[in-house]
Amino acid sequence: ILGLLIIMSSINLAVAEEELLFEGYLNKGDSILVGPLVVVLQDVRKDYVENEYKAMILIMKDNKVLNMGYASLEVPNPDKIQELLTNTTFLYAMAETLGYNTTNPIELAQFYFWLNNATQEEVVDAVFKTVEEHPELGISKEDLLMTITYPNIELIGENETIEVEVDGEKVTITALQIYPNGARISISGPSEWKASMIPAYLTAWAETPKKVRPGDEITLKIHIKNEGALKAKFITVVVSPTPVSFASSGGGAEALAQVASQSGVVQSVLLPVDSAVKYIEYLDGKEEKVIEFKFKVNENVDPGIYPLYISLAYHVQMGENLQMLQGFDYFSITVIREGEATFEIENIEKPETVHPGEDFEITVGLRNLGLEPAKEVLVDLSPSLEFQNGAILIDNTTKQHFTYVVNTNRVTEYKFRLHVSEDASTGSYPMRLKVSYYSGDSKDQREQTFDFSIQVVRRNQAFIEIESVEMDPKAIEPGDEFVLKVKVKNVGDETARAFSLRIEPSEVNVPGEVTKVDLSALQSLPIQGSQSMSENLQLALNQLMEQLAKENINAFLPLEEDNIKYLSELSPGEEKVLEFHLKANERLENGIYPLKISLEYLSTPNDERLTDERLIGVPILGREHIIVSRVSTSPSRILAGTNNVEINFEVENIGSGSARYVILKPMPEDPFELSETSEQIINIGTLRQGDSAKATFKVNVKEGARGGTYEIPVKIEYKDSSGNTKEDVIKIPIIVNEKPKISVEKITFDKTPMQGEEVLVYIKVKNIGGEQAENVIIEGVVKADQPFTLSKRSDYIGTLDPGKEGEGVLELSIANNAIPKDYTIQVRIRAVGDKESGDDNVYVFEESITIPVKENTRTKSNLRAFGVLVGILALVVILWTYWKGKKE
Repeated sequence: ILGLLIIMSSINLAVAEEELLFEGYLNKGDSILVGPLVVVLQDVRKDYVENEYKAMILIMKDNKVLNMGYASLEVPNPDKIQELLTNTTFLYAMAETLGYNTTNPIELAQFYFWLNNATQEEVVDAVFKTVEEHPELGISKEDLLMTITYPNIELIGENETIEVEVDGEKVTITALQIYPNGARISISGPSEWKASMIPAYLTAWAETPKKVRPGDEITLKIHIKNEGALKAKFITVVVSPTPVSFASSGGGAEALAQVASQSGVVQSVLLPVDSAVKYIEYLDGKEEKVIEFKFKVNENVDPGIYPLYISLAYHVQMGENLQMLQGFDYFSITVIREGEATFEIENIEKPETVHPGEDFEITVGLRNLGLEPAKEVLVDLSPSLEFQNGAILIDNTTKQHFTYVVNTNRVTEYKFRLHVSEDASTGSYPMRLKVSYYSGDSKDQREQTFDFSIQVVRRNQAFIEIESVEMDPKAIEPGDEFVLKVKVKNVGDETARAFSLRIEPSEVNVPGEVTKVDLSALQSLPIQGSQSMSENLQLALNQLMEQLAKENINAFLPLEEDNIKYLSELSPGEEKVLEFHLKANERLENGIYPLKISLEYLSTPNDERLTDERLIGVPILGREHIIVSRVSTSPSRILAGTNNVEINFEVENIGSGSARYVILKPMPEDPFELSETSEQIINIGTLRQGDSAKATFKVNVKEGARGGTYEIPVKIEYKDSSGNTKEDVIKIPIIVNEKPKISVEKITFDKTPMQGEEVLVYIKVKNIGGEQAENVIIEGVVKADQPFTLSKRSDYIGTLDPGKEGEGVLELSIANNAIPKDYTIQVRIRAVGDKESGDDNVYVFEESITIPVKENTRTKSNLRAFGVLVGILALVVILWTYWKGKKE
């Protein structure tokens, strides 16, 4: 009988002797619970004097060994030694004791170098020598010592008995037979006591892609669950082509070596991308975790079904010792086969757990994935490991099934009837399904194997499981007070009475205060490399000091209440929520800290006392607080009507928590809008405590925007330290500056504009903007085809404050042949911003004015008279010329 059998209920009770509680085999390191006692077969040693093997059996109650003598010894107290090594005064005295000159920087550096490289024994000897030679320090040797007690136990041989008295009851343990690796013992005691092994075991199953192709990179999700009641520690998980055997002293390095040395088809088919070995620190009872492995399918592999093994190694606390246990599970990867017949498991219908003595059925559906039919299909189910010793029995009438042909893409189901042996232990029992067949017309028989497991759990006992743990508030900073809500549920088959849940003190290691060593004086030494030597030595010594100065503190303390809660009774399936008011220590740093919880209750019907310990993680991750720490714009002065204004800003996390995957989305509102060239979404990344990041986006400012301070909302999306998605809005302050704006208010003339006349045009303007306008000039602009000439093209008005008016004059000459009508000419107004406000921009405004040209009637009559006179004169000249010519 091997040590992997875990006995869950009373076995081998002798009917004739009511006081016989247990008779059976234990391997080295196995433990058994007998009433309130834990009996451990600690070791088996050979007595060469008597030439026989003897057993070391520990009988413990409340973690105290009842059958062991103790001796005391004074040893150095490591905490006191560390405290002295952080004291500068003591270190100088220690240097002097060892013969170093502390006034010489070189010798002092040599002392620190020795301290950094000396063995622990050498350092302790130097400390005691210093205390002896320097009584002025006020320290005695006794102050540095502590008393330790070590066990002293006698071994027993075959047919020898150990007797102990517990609460007035006598318990006897007899070694019936002793072997090199175990012993058969009998335990007798009060008839109302029960004997059982402590339950703690792991199960595993794989979540895999349904089908893969050569060259694919696949992710395998391995689900690991502790189905037992005790904590499983130091868990090693290996995914490999064949099972991995773990030695108690080998650890992960040996597992890696075994995986690396495995050969064969599977290893060349599925190649690990990162690692085939992963670790879990612990799993509480009923706790489940998922870990991921990445594999790549060989590009040159032949399609088919390739099995992988999940090998588990973990440790269970057996009294004061850790016992290593192993477990296996199996699954397969289907590489799609395009031609020959090949099967994959379409579905497996089986109970999640079964109990000793039960009959149950398993239904397996097999699908032919190939393009050829599978002929003469023989399906056989059997246990895949020999050491099960009949724990799972298969009905011979259903053990094998024969199908003449399974066509392509057809699913055929096979049903198997099984029975769990009455003395089966709690655990995972692997099964193997072998499929033999011929593909199409091939004469070669093919085989495929599929592996799965059956979970056996012994029952008829109360079992309290922690369903959930919540904190209010959810985000906790060092020094915060919070409420811890623990939901417990009885998932067993019996009622739990006198239930108590206790918050145990949880000590954590935090940095302490330390005086740093300054060796800068060594840099001035006239030796080569003195600067680098002093810097490196100083860094190493300060790191050593920091490590030595670390101290243990209580991470969490209860507030104004006891650290224990009680429930009188918890029925099967019943849930209760217990609340504790706690405070996180101010000296904690951000991280996840363990909180130890102890459970104790009585299980009906015989009021068996059960205890358990759980470890939950309390996240002290802080709270993030993102603010805008800096804003600038380009241009620095923003005016209405400006496009592509670049807004540069910096966000900073001033909280104590981290913000991950930070995304910024600008959401400008009137009078702003995002520029077409602007970033719509800004990816910041991760902002840890004190981190900052820069971001930029562009906006257009509407023409009619009034001056003043505006805020542009920016939406923030991120994940906090706990992985929760959060949203927030920060606002970017933006100042829109005022600018001058000149408009024409009124036009007057010194006389009516008429053909052939020159008129003065008086133009009254007003500053309707919000800023002073300096050096205001008006300028007239006429077109070439207009009948005007500007005798005076421009005029200077000067400075106009907001709301003030000014007047300028233009002189306009109107052509004689101008057609009487209303003419429109342009007036261009130039102004400079208020320089005292930092505005040296030149503003140009263009407006149109109307010139109503009238007909000049007086000029017209004068022209008619002038024409008559010219005609008379012409006639006179003609007549005189004619007369003179005739006379000659």
